[in-house]
Amino acid sequence: MDDLIKLVRTYRLTAGLAERIRLAEEIFRRIEPDLRVFVFSSVSHDAAKDALQEVLKAVATSLKQFKGDTVKEFWAWCYRIARNKLNDQFRKQYADRIQSMPPDEIWQMMEGTAQDVPLSPAIRHDLDYAIKLLTAAKPECSDLLWRHYVIGLDYAEIAEERNLSYDNARMKIGRCLDEAKSLMS
Repeated sequence: MDDLIKLVRTYRLTAGLAERIRLAEEIFRRIEPDLRVFVFSSVSHDAAKDALQEVLKAVATSLKQFKGDTVKEFWAWCYRIARNKLNDQFRKQYADRIQSMPPDEIWQMMEGTAQDVPLSPAIRHDLDYAIKLLTAAKPECSDLLWRHYVIGLDYAEIAEERNLSYDNARMKIGRCLDEAKSLMS
C-alpha cells in the first residue's frame, strides 16, 4: 500500500488535534506539487495562487470525509475538488464581468439615438417593464440582447467575446429573445 493512502487512513482514524495537524501537513507536502501543476495549467497565473489556496483549503476541510481505499481514488477525489473549485472561480469571474447597465442609462442611450418618431409613453412603459424583468430574471440575457441589438455586435463577435461557438451564440440570443417576448406577453 502506498504511503500516501496510509497517511490519509491514519488521519481519518486519529483523534488528537496535534497529530492530525502533523499528518495533514505531511499529506499536503505530498499532494501540493501535483495540484499546483493542475491549477496553474488551468487558470491564469494571477488567479492561480488564490485558486490553489481554495483547492487546498477544500481538501483540508473535507479530508475526514474521504471514504476511498486506494491512491487512485484519493487522487480522483482531490482532482474532483480542484475542478469544482476552479469551476466556482470561473463562474465568479464571469459573473463579475457581467454588470448590467442601469435602466436610466439605457433610456439615456435610447433617447440619444431616437429617430424622428419618439416612443409613445405606453410603449416606453412596456419596454421599461420588460427590461427590468429581463435584467432581474436573466442578467446574462439582458446583456446578450443589449450587445446584439443595441450595440450591434453580430453572432461571431459575441461568440468570440464569450468563448462560444457561432451557433451556440446564435441559439443563446434566440432563447434570450424568446424569454424577453414571453416576459412581455
